[in-house]
Amino acid sequence: MKNKYYAGVLGLALLLGLSTVLLNSVSAVQPSRSSETAVSEFSAARYLEHVTYLASDQLKGRGDGSPELDQAADYIASQFRAFGLTPAGDNRTYFQNFELTTGADFGSKNELRLNGEDLKINTDFVPIAFSNTAEFEGPVVFAGYGITAPELHYDDYQGIDAKAKVAVILRHEPQELDASSPFNGTNFTAHAAFINKAINARQHGAKGIIFITDPNNHASDPDTVGDGNRIDETADFGISAIYARRAPVLKVFRDAGKDLPAIQKKIDASLEPQSFELPAVRIRLATEVHRTRKTVRNVVGMLPGSDAALQKEYVVAGAHYDHLGLGDRNSLAPSEIGKIHHGADDNASGTSGVLELARVVARNKQSFKRSIVFMTFAGEELGLLGSSYFVNHPTIPLAGITAMINMDMIGRLTNDRLFVGGVGTSPNFRAWVEDFDKSVGLKLDYSDSGFGASDHTSFNSKKIPVLFIFSGLHADYHKPSDTSDKINGPGAVKILSLVYPILAKAANESERLEYTEVQEPQQPAGGGAGGYGPYFGSIPDFRDDLKGVLFSDVRPDSPAAKAGLKPGDLMVEFDGKAIQNLYDFTYALRAKKPGDVVVVVVKRNNQEIKANVTLEARR
Repeated sequence: MKNKYYAGVLGLALLLGLSTVLLNSVSAVQPSRSSETAVSEFSAARYLEHVTYLASDQLKGRGDGSPELDQAADYIASQFRAFGLTPAGDNRTYFQNFELTTGADFGSKNELRLNGEDLKINTDFVPIAFSNTAEFEGPVVFAGYGITAPELHYDDYQGIDAKAKVAVILRHEPQELDASSPFNGTNFTAHAAFINKAINARQHGAKGIIFITDPNNHASDPDTVGDGNRIDETADFGISAIYARRAPVLKVFRDAGKDLPAIQKKIDASLEPQSFELPAVRIRLATEVHRTRKTVRNVVGMLPGSDAALQKEYVVAGAHYDHLGLGDRNSLAPSEIGKIHHGADDNASGTSGVLELARVVARNKQSFKRSIVFMTFAGEELGLLGSSYFVNHPTIPLAGITAMINMDMIGRLTNDRLFVGGVGTSPNFRAWVEDFDKSVGLKLDYSDSGFGASDHTSFNSKKIPVLFIFSGLHADYHKPSDTSDKINGPGAVKILSLVYPILAKAANESERLEYTEVQEPQQPAGGGAGGYGPYFGSIPDFRDDLKGVLFSDVRPDSPAAKAGLKPGDLMVEFDGKAIQNLYDFTYALRAKKPGDVVVVVVKRNNQEIKANVTLEARR
């Protein structure tokens, strides 16, 4: 399950739990005797075999772009083949290939020269991975903490011109040791993030940014670059960014008659900017970053429907099979990055559920009038990239997909409590789930919303009814300790015993499911606003090969919809500021307030369109 944007949106933390439960005897309500028989064919032992392999040390956490992710894809395809499923990927194979950015490497041309003195890379400075590839020589500004926070009436760029200059800034925030500070003291606000400071510098016209650790509150810290370059965001932020040791930078300031420790004290004492230009100081800055693009694969197999008239309609059962590998920016155990993040529950559990469903469905293939498509997605942990790619490049007709059931983290069922999202995306869903659960006996929590922290979101954005099956968060989430020995196999089989009759019902109804637009709470499903600022109303597509923010959907009656913005629009400008990625949009929106009218520029069918969007308050 993707960590960056969604967990708070769904409120799923209420489903925490670590104990296991035993499987009770189950049977479905109302479906045919063949469905009852099929449910009895689920095997906890077979299910756990899949989980154990996918979460094994051998597969090293199934990181996107890793050889081990390819091994997992091959394993899934081999199971589909053994079950007799028809290949439904590219070119009559089980695979759908697509590219994603998995990291960044630094080239040979990363330089920092201060007033003619060359500093040493990895000793005196390190480049930061979200830098662009560029070189610049010119003047310098000191921009305090590098923060523009209109809601706090604070702006380090007030009174200085950073255009075509390099901004030297302090890490962290003003009044770091003051718990009563409007900046939250040691808890920090979003303004402290490297990424937000870099965006702010670029939006003020800076060509480069140099971070240094402040000379007062952290005077006793070792003056080394340390792990300053281990910032895992690898998107190109359009600015050269470097983290440098304090000593050589402070020397340049002293030579220019500036006492930086004293200046910092003034900022912290008054919360008034003390920024200035250093016209006599010259900096040469060069960064060279090569983004690593890798081909990964969705795995797609199909059981053709038994009814010729309905065979070209499809019900999808899906799960993502990638995880964090040896740990990345989404790890919740940052001190253990470098260790295998096994991802047994997230999401070997859901992938194994797809495999066990596929096995039992294939054994009962005459029971399904519509075709059943089984999909496992790569790239979910990097932003729902695999499912997003599929719905934008479908290997089966997208218009024929009548429903999608997504299983993400179904391996830790505790006290029989299960979360089912998306029940509002079709008028049938809630009644079906409740009826079939009468004989299964799960304690269900519901959400109408078809948006959330996993791959069903991509299908919902295309107006396809979706269900999201989730057994709950736990203390091992996104940590190396998410191991297969903690998976509740009987509990997972119990969940599959609910999913199967829903799948069969969707496949066999005489009329295809109707899609219902859920009136969503005004929260950004997918991080379109990152939870900050006023309400805008777009749902972003997370593809990483575009400059801008692509709208996979626009919520009805939202500010974006009222302004005429549409799904498929690519936002490239917001309030006069260039938008290169989702972080830019989040940052720009945070600075606004309800009632503000902003000019948004989108690209639609290769034409630029301007729209005036009146932002609203979140409710």
